[in-house]
Amino acid sequence: MKPVPFHPWLIVCCVVVLAAVPQTAAAWTLCVNPTGSNGCYSKIQTAVNHASANEVINVEEGTYKEDVVIGIPLSLIGSGAGESVIDATGLENGIFVDGFHHPGLNNVTIAGFTIKNAQFEGILVVSAWDVIIRDNHIVDNDKSSGLLFTGKATGCPGQPAFETDETGDCGGALHLIGAVHSTVSGNTVSGNADGILISDETAESRDNLVIHNTVTNNPLECGIVLASHPPVGAIGSPHYGVHHNTVAENVSTDNGVQIGGSGVGLFSDGIGPGRG
Repeated sequence: MKPVPFHPWLIVCCVVVLAAVPQTAAAWTLCVNPTGSNGCYSKIQTAVNHASANEVINVEEGTYKEDVVIGIPLSLIGSGAGESVIDATGLENGIFVDGFHHPGLNNVTIAGFTIKNAQFEGILVVSAWDVIIRDNHIVDNDKSSGLLFTGKATGCPGQPAFETDETGDCGGALHLIGAVHSTVSGNTVSGNADGILISDETAESRDNLVIHNTVTNNPLECGIVLASHPPVGAIGSPHYGVHHNTVAENVSTDNGVQIGGSGVGLFSDGIGPGRG
C-alpha cells in the first residue's frame, strides 16, 4: 500500500479552526455584574443595548436599580431569584418587553430574578410572541395604585396610553398585553396589588400558558386575571379578545382580601369577543 504523504500544514489548520470555536461561542453571551468587572457591563440596560438578536445576557448576583426595556429577541438570565435583584423603586417597571414600539418582537426569555418595587408592573409584556417568564420572584410592585379603588374605569397616572387599567389595579406583578404563545411558569408572585394579568388592549392575547406559579397575598385583585379590556385609543369599540389560554397547576391563595377578589378571575364588559 502506498504511504499517505505527511503534510504538517494540515495539523496547523486543524488547530487554528478548533481554537477559533470557543471564541465564537463566547461572543454569543454577554454578562453583567454590579462593578462591571471581568469584561461585564455594570447595568443590565447597557448590556441589552449592546446585544444582538438571540444573544444571552447572564446577570450575576447583585442589586440593579433599573427599568429594563427589551426590544429584540434575547435571553436575560439571572443567577437565581434572591441573587439577581432588579429594584425598580420610583421607576415604571422592572422589565418591559416592548413589542408595542418594536413590532414583531418574539423569543424573549426572562429567568432567575427577584423583581420588586416598581410603580406599575414588575414585568410588562406588550404585543410580543413566544416570551418565556420563569423562575422569578415578582414582589411588592404596583406601588402607584395606592391600594385604593376610586370607581373610575381608568386612572393610573403615568401609565402608557396602551394600558387601560382601572384605579387600584395598575398592572400588578406581571402583565401580558397582546401576548401570543407565551409561557409563565415557576414564578412566585406576592405583595403586589394583584398577581398575573392577561389582557388585550393592543392585540388579542391567545395560546398562552400559565403553569406552576405560586401567587399569594396580592390584596386588591385576583391572583390570576384574564380580562378583556377596551382597545387602546378606541374605548367602546369591540375588543381584540383574550382566548385559548391555559391556566393550570398554580397555587393562588389570599389574594383580593381587601376588595373581594378570587384565586382566578375572568372578566369582560361584553363588547366584542372577550373570550376566556
